[in-house]
Amino acid sequence: MRLRPVLLSTQSLTQFLLLPLLGPLLLLLAVTGAVIWGIDRNALQVQQLNAAQVRLNLINLLARDIIDMETGIRGYVIMGDTQYLEPYRRGSASVKIRLKQLQTLSVSNQQRLNLSRVSTLVERWTTRVAEPEILVRPSSAAQAAALIGKADGKELIDTVRDVLAMLERNEMLRREAAASSSLMTLRLTRSVTITGLLSALLLVFFAAQRSARTLTRGLKTLNTGAERIAQGHYGEMLLDVPVREVQALRGQFYRMADAVEQREEGLKAAQSVLERTNRDLERSNRELEQFAYVASHDLQEPLRTIGSYTELLAKRYSGQLDQRADQYIAFTLSATHRLKGLIQDLLLYSRVRQHAKATELFEVQPLVASIVKDFQHLIERTDASIEVGTLPQAWGNPELLRHVFQNLIGNALKFHDPARPPRVQVYAEALPDAWKFSVADNGIGIDPAYFERIFGVFQRLHGIGVFEGSGIGLAVVKNVVERHGGQLSIDSTLERGSTFSFTLPYQHRAPAAVSPPLTEPKPLTPTLSTSPLPFSPKDIHENH
Repeated sequence: MRLRPVLLSTQSLTQFLLLPLLGPLLLLLAVTGAVIWGIDRNALQVQQLNAAQVRLNLINLLARDIIDMETGIRGYVIMGDTQYLEPYRRGSASVKIRLKQLQTLSVSNQQRLNLSRVSTLVERWTTRVAEPEILVRPSSAAQAAALIGKADGKELIDTVRDVLAMLERNEMLRREAAASSSLMTLRLTRSVTITGLLSALLLVFFAAQRSARTLTRGLKTLNTGAERIAQGHYGEMLLDVPVREVQALRGQFYRMADAVEQREEGLKAAQSVLERTNRDLERSNRELEQFAYVASHDLQEPLRTIGSYTELLAKRYSGQLDQRADQYIAFTLSATHRLKGLIQDLLLYSRVRQHAKATELFEVQPLVASIVKDFQHLIERTDASIEVGTLPQAWGNPELLRHVFQNLIGNALKFHDPARPPRVQVYAEALPDAWKFSVADNGIGIDPAYFERIFGVFQRLHGIGVFEGSGIGLAVVKNVVERHGGQLSIDSTLERGSTFSFTLPYQHRAPAAVSPPLTEPKPLTPTLSTSPLPFSPKDIHENH
């Protein structure tokens, strides 16, 4: 354990991030208060503006009513027709209503005094001028006209107009003042809002920049330190950031570095032991494979001698000995042939495991065609058909992969249902990282419970007298596929058939063009030639 610097305890990440934002937040609250004040003040000023406009409209209507009253009286006096009194009476009623409304909406004592004065002057003009003229006109038009010409009546009307004009000017001034005040409030609110928001944004920007710069520097240092620790520099010192969570993370890095260093030392010791064990195991495997190869090879000579002399006995003394002697000779020959096949399969299995891993890009199509040709006799005997799709180029060892196709196609022909002729399909499909080759048949199928067992050495699912084979073929297939970095799989249903599939990686090269997986395969005529096989297919016995 290395000595580490003492961690500083300052503030949490929440405090580090939020405290710089307190100033902008208060400023935004102040701006919000100013906006609310401006809205309330502007609403009040708009209300005053609307009230002034209402009063101004009432004053204008009142002046029009005064004109209607005066015009109606003059028309009645001149024409003598009572219908001219209608504007007068309507205007007189409206004047009373509008004066009452204005009294209610008045905003100052002076305005109320002026309205009272207007009411008094209109009433005085009505009693002194208008009503007498209405009474006199039926009897004497000249007398009524004389009343109209009196200076007192004209003076009253002019005074009313002057007071109304003054009221109108005052209301217009109030309206303009309210509008101007509202505009100033809006401008002030806008200025305060813009200034406050810009100031808050600047404060937020500077606070965020400061926090981001501090955290970025600290995290970058942690990242660099982690890379250095990953490279084996376990004593790397990390930058101290005044944030409690970052300091805790730094402490975790230190503890991780110490733990990794200790584990690495333990792994190095375990690796050394494992390397020694692997070397011993490899040496033991080589010796065991060499022993199997030598033993199998050396067994062939005495076995060949036994078989040859037993066949001579069968040819020369057949029928001369009793029936039991002929049966013993037949048993001996059968056992000799089985042992010969078992030894050859052991030799094949040993040779496959010892074969070099050199790979090349080769054509799979002619390879499969030559295998089909080798099985021609069995195909004709069983009335079988083999349908081969378009097969691509692949990376691998052609000699080893020949055993794979040979075993899988041979099994498909051998383990067929006696009730129907064998039908075998061979096709390929492109996967994202490998070619997938499949051999499908309509044979007897395999119980899923035995999928793992059939790939073991000397594993058989049937008796010796039912199907030929030593139980090594699929073990050879699995070993070859795995040596090529591929995977072997099976999909099978009892009494319906099996499909064996294996993959061959692309070896980081783009795959050659190939047709889609076989859909309507055509029977392949085995006319292609190939080089002699290192092992005769008659000596290859598979298990299923």
